[in-house]
Amino acid sequence: MYRLKDYAKEINRCIQCNFCLEHCPVYIEDGLESSVARGRLNLIQALLLEKTLILSDRAGVLLNRCLLCTNCTQGCPSGIPVDDIVITARVELQKNYGLGRGKSFLLRQVVNRSNTTNIATKALSLARRLNMVPEEFPEVVSPSFEQRVPSIVKPEGEIRGKVGYFIGCATNYLYPEIGDAVIKVLTALGYEVVIPANQHCCGIPALAHGELGAAQEAVRWNADLFSKLDVDAVITDCTSCGYMLKVKAAKTLENNDPCQSKVASVAEKVVEITEFVTREGLGHNFKLILGKSKDLERMDVTYHVPCHRAWSPNLIQAPRKLISMLPAVSLAEMNEPQRCCGAGGSFFVDHKDLAESILDRKLKNIQSTGAEAVMTQCPACRYYLRGGLEKKMPVFHPLELLAKAIHLV
Repeated sequence: MYRLKDYAKEINRCIQCNFCLEHCPVYIEDGLESSVARGRLNLIQALLLEKTLILSDRAGVLLNRCLLCTNCTQGCPSGIPVDDIVITARVELQKNYGLGRGKSFLLRQVVNRSNTTNIATKALSLARRLNMVPEEFPEVVSPSFEQRVPSIVKPEGEIRGKVGYFIGCATNYLYPEIGDAVIKVLTALGYEVVIPANQHCCGIPALAHGELGAAQEAVRWNADLFSKLDVDAVITDCTSCGYMLKVKAAKTLENNDPCQSKVASVAEKVVEITEFVTREGLGHNFKLILGKSKDLERMDVTYHVPCHRAWSPNLIQAPRKLISMLPAVSLAEMNEPQRCCGAGGSFFVDHKDLAESILDRKLKNIQSTGAEAVMTQCPACRYYLRGGLEKKMPVFHPLELLAKAIHLV
């Protein structure tokens, strides 16, 4: 449960070793002690636990300057869950001090009831007025992906398995082409795809803003929806959605909450799509399909590894393995492929100059590869990288490349 008192011992385990300095994209840009993990932990302890500091707007700003990229958590030799502690501090600030309430209505009333294009369109309009998204943000597609696909999509021929498909908000409203690729690849490989109606947001945007109640609503709704499915796996195409469903969802609820059993049953089955395809040993099947189809045009692609990756042990390499199956596509590795791009949900809106500075480093690494395209599984990264590249270089989900190679889209 995201309660600060439960993390007091974790905060005290920080040995001030400095390892987090090299992992924090914010610290690398601004060099401020308050930006690095140990500085944030010290601030949280003094401000919210020991209460030796007086709450101020500045304290709220400092705690919200974290991307929640988890790079410090992944690199911490003591294994301190820094991102969970920062989230918990934001929950405390929002609940008891009202910091961040400007976004509460949108997060609670819209994001967690994201089942109609009409509501999503109104939400985006409201978000623009609140400066939560820039004017150039993509328009909501109509109808949404969920509205135009059947609840069950069966493959032609023999069925080798059945999977549930969790459609993230980005695929549903902004990038339906990703959903098309996911379904067509899975069905081509013999999987029946079940798409429950009225899915909600995974809840991670609300959680990141300290809106625990809205996150809990999303978790309960989706857990009830997907725990009823008799499927071999629950597929997600978004690494952040996967992170929420697999790891964060259980932490939003009390340990003795009756819904925990549903959350656990879903989490056990959650798999990111590129890992699922490679994990199931489908290489031979792909070779058969590729042998009967025309290849993509010759292309060099570089891979931006999403920050929310640690929940899936093979997620870093899975897209690389998929690309190796495509004769016409070559992988051009960039320097620091796992370095954050600066998007961080709405971080790029709230901290525009800082985010652009982080992005600039990533763009230089991308451009130095000479690649013709970028692939990544994170929709926030997709949007932010494409804007930074001024649409001169396409940004794909790995499944889009795979689907095109086997002539499915």
